[in-house]
Amino acid sequence: MTQYQSIYRKWRPKSFEDVVGQEHITQTLKNAIKLNRIAHAYLFSGPRGVGKTTTARIFAKALNCEKGPTESPCNQCLRCLRIDQGQSMDVLEIDGASNRGIDEIRELRSKIGFAPAEGKYKIYIIDEVHMLTNEAFNALLKTLEEPPGQVLFIFATTAPHKVPRTILSRCQCFYFRRISIEEIVEKLQKIITAEKIDIDATSLRLIAESATGSMRDAESTLDQVVAYSENKVSPEMVRDMLGIIPHEVFRQLIAALLKNDTGAGIQLVDELVKEGVDLSQFTDDLMLYTHNMSLLKILGKDNPSSRSYFEDTEFDKVWELLEKISIEKIFNIIEELKIVEGRIKYHYYPRVLLELMVVKLTYQEGKALPQGVTSEKIVGEKDTVIKKATATEPVPERVLEQDKENNLAEGKRVSEAETGKDYELEKLWPKVLSRIKEGSISLHAFLMFGNNIRIEDEQLIVCFSADSLFHKESLEKRGNKEKVEAILKEEFNCDLKLKCVMEEDRNKDKSKEEQGLDLNKDKGKDKNRIIDNHMAINETAKEKKRNSMKKENSLDENGILKQAQDLFGGKISEE
Repeated sequence: MTQYQSIYRKWRPKSFEDVVGQEHITQTLKNAIKLNRIAHAYLFSGPRGVGKTTTARIFAKALNCEKGPTESPCNQCLRCLRIDQGQSMDVLEIDGASNRGIDEIRELRSKIGFAPAEGKYKIYIIDEVHMLTNEAFNALLKTLEEPPGQVLFIFATTAPHKVPRTILSRCQCFYFRRISIEEIVEKLQKIITAEKIDIDATSLRLIAESATGSMRDAESTLDQVVAYSENKVSPEMVRDMLGIIPHEVFRQLIAALLKNDTGAGIQLVDELVKEGVDLSQFTDDLMLYTHNMSLLKILGKDNPSSRSYFEDTEFDKVWELLEKISIEKIFNIIEELKIVEGRIKYHYYPRVLLELMVVKLTYQEGKALPQGVTSEKIVGEKDTVIKKATATEPVPERVLEQDKENNLAEGKRVSEAETGKDYELEKLWPKVLSRIKEGSISLHAFLMFGNNIRIEDEQLIVCFSADSLFHKESLEKRGNKEKVEAILKEEFNCDLKLKCVMEEDRNKDKSKEEQGLDLNKDKGKDKNRIIDNHMAINETAKEKKRNSMKKENSLDENGILKQAQDLFGGKISEE
C-alpha cells in the first residue's frame, strides 16, 4: 500500500519559478548564479510557511546540480534527488532549536575543512538559527567570517532581530514577505485542478484568508478540508471546520448598531455565546469587516479591494446599508471595537464587553442626553461614574444639585464656573503621566512623589513634601522640565508652565487665603485637585514617617538615658 503524502509536501516547489510571491529573492539568487557572484553566507528571514527553507534547498540544488551551477536545476540527476530527499552528504540541514549549543557548533567546525563528496559546494542550512546560544554564535563567528572557499552557509529564521549583529553583518540578508490572498488562491487552484478536487472559488478564498499569508498553512488547511468534506467542498463546510463566522452575522450586527436597535444587537451576541464562538476572534473579524465597509463607503463601489473582500451575494446588501449612513457612524463603531479588542482577551466575561458596546453605541445614537451634559465617563482609574457638565454650555440647576449630593461623601461641592476645568485636568492628567512614563520612567517616578496637583495662572503646580526635595529639584532641571511642559502643551492645547513648590510654601499660601475667604461655605472644592489612590497612600506613608521622625527628635537627654537603662540594665550614677 502506497503511503499518502500530504499536499504541502507533495507540492513543495522544486525550482525558483515554483516559489510563490518571492520574486525579489529568487531573481536575485538566479542572477548571482548567472554572474558567478555567490556569497559565502545568506540569511533568509520571514514568517512561517513562506518558502525560506524551500528556497535554500532549491539554491543548493542549483549550485550542486550535475549540470550546474545553473539557474534551473534539473531535478532529475542523482544529486538533485538526494537533496530533495534530505540524503545528500554535501547539503546538511541542521535544526537550530535542537542543535543550539557550543558543542554542536564545534563539531560542525571540525568537519568544515573536508572537501565536498560529490558536488561543488558543501552547504550548511541551519533552520531557526536564532535559537543558537550566544556561545554557539561566538564559536561560529570566526568560521563564518573566513570560511573555506567551497563552504556555503544558509541561515533561516522567523526572528532576525534575535540574531547577533556580528552574524548579520557577515551575511546577505533576504526578507521573505507574506504571500497575498490572490497568489495563494492561484496556487490552490492549480493544486485542486491537478488533484481533481471539487471546490468552489469562495471556499478557496476562505482558506487563503485563514492562512494569513502562509502558503504552507493554506495547503495544510486544504488537505484538512478535503478530508472533512470527502472531496466535495462547500463554503459552509470550510466555515464550520475553521470556525469562521459568516459575513451575514457581521452585517446584521452592524445594521443593528446603525439602526440603534439595542435588542437585535444583544440577541446576536447571545446567539454567538450559545454557539460557543470565540468572542475575541469575533471582535477581530468584526473590526476587519467594518474597516472594509469604511473603505467601500469612501472609495466607492468600483474599488477592487472591497469588491474582493465582500462576497457577490452580500455586496448589494452592504452597499444599500452604506448609502443610508454617514462615515462618522462607521468610524465611531471602529473606535469602540478598538477599545473592546484590547480588553476582551483578558476579560473574565467577554460577552459583557460586547453587550456594553452594543448598548453604548445604540444609546448614544438613538437617545438625546440632557442639555449641557456629556456622556458618562470614567474618571482616572476609579469605577465610580461621574456625570460632568461642559463649561461652554449652560448648566441647569438640577444637574448641579445632583452633582452636589453625589460628592458630599468626599466633602466636595460643584460650582458652575469650575466644573469644566476640573474635569479637563482629571481627564488629561492620566494621559500626561502615561506619555511621560513611556519616554522616561525616572521622570514619571519624580512626578508620582508630587501631590495636590492643580492649575493656577497658566501654571501646573505640583507640591512636594520636605522629604521629597530630591524629586522636586530633579523635576526642575532644565531638560526634565522642558519634556514635561512639551507634553502638557500637546495634551492641554495651551502653554502650561511646570511649577514645583514645597509643602511648607503651599501651607503658607493656604493660611493667607483662609484669612480673607471662607472656602468651606462658598467653594467646598479644592481648585483643580486630583484625588488619586496612589498619591493618597504615598501621603499616608509620608505622614507616618514624619511623625516617627518628630517622635525620635523629641526625646530629651533623660529619655535617652532611660532607654539605655532599660536596654542594658544597671544604675545611673551622678558621680
